[in-house]
Formats: sequence, structure tokens, C-alpha cells
Amino acid sequence: MKKIHLMLSLKVLIALSVTSSFVAKADVYVDLSQTDEINIANISNEQNYTFKIEEPSSPNTATNVATLNKVGSEDNKKLPFNNEVIIAANITGIEPALIHAVIAVESKHNPRAQSIKGAYGLMQLMPETSRRFNVLDKNNPKQNILAGAKYLRELLKIFNGDLKLSLAAYNAGPAAVQKFGGKIPPYKETVNYVPKVLKYYKQYS
Repeated sequence: MKKIHLMLSLKVLIALSVTSSFVAKADVYVDLSQTDEINIANISNEQNYTFKIEEPSSPNTATNVATLNKVGSEDNKKLPFNNEVIIAANITGIEPALIHAVIAVESKHNPRAQSIKGAYGLMQLMPETSRRFNVLDKNNPKQNILAGAKYLRELLKIFNGDLKLSLAAYNAGPAAVQKFGGKIPPYKETVNYVPKVLKYYKQYS
């Protein structure tokens, strides 16, 4: 599989703070014309793009997943890094239960987990993804979780809120999902990954 090229040129500065849920509005343009790669940009005059994703004004409208539970369940409060998960959930609009589920499968809550492919941290971010979402310290759980949640939100937009396809893309890459006609790629790891995350998601919801 060719390397996925993600290019992001900023037209606005995005200010994120743990004490504020304000996010600058920035539309995203996605080019799916090539089967082996996916290009993402937010340049307003971009000509070669397949479709446009409009950034919602409020994080609460960011995904088509279940209604947000910003404080999390009582049981989830006992999970590792729950405070960091809640911060990421409030900023991105991704359910805390879903973020916890991804962490459980990706790293088993180990902030120093590292894959042979170079993915790192609680949400197993690849170096390119970390750079794109401004992770300055790969050992920082808050930054890792927030970047992973932002990436998941982006995938949910790309795949129209389809959670299974978005999780498959999180594991195998969005180009792999497109390569197989918008279906879960028939890779053993990905085929096993999606139901594992969904199982934890149900457990934490």
C-alpha cells in the first residue's frame, strides 16, 4: 500500500484550551481521486477535491455517534486518564466512551506503548498524524488523546458518521477503506480491530 499523504495548510489559527471549547471554524477539502492515497487540505481555493467537509461551529455537532456524555459514567471515572479523555471529548464532540474504547484496544492504557510501525502512545498515533495535530510531546497523554480524538472526528466526517468504517480507517488508514470500495479492508488486524473497539464502546457507554 502506498503511503497516505495528508497535507494540511492552515487558513486560520485554531485556539484550543482545556478551559474553553472554542474551536476556530476551518472547512476541510478531501481528494479521493487516487485509490491509493487520500489528500486532505483546508485551503478555500483548492480545486482538486472530491467533497468538502464543513467544520461545525459547535463540537456537539461534530459526529453522528450517540449523544455526548461530557462527564462520563461513574464507572468510566475509574478508568486511567479519564480526565484527559473528558477534555478531548469536550473539545472534539467524540463520546468519552468511544475514546476510552479506542485507547483500550490500541494501547491497553499504556501511554508508552509503541508499535513496530512507529505508532506511539495511548491512541497509537503515527508520527505524521502527531505532527498534523500539533503533538509537541509524544509522552504527554493529554496531547496524544486529544490528537487521536481529532483524527477520529475527521474520519467520522469523511465516512459520513459510519463508525465501523471510521474505526477501520483509524486502524488501516482511510485510503485502505476507499481502496476496497468503502468497506472494511479484509486485513486480519482490521477485521478483528473494529468489533473489539465496538465491544469496549458498548461496555463503557
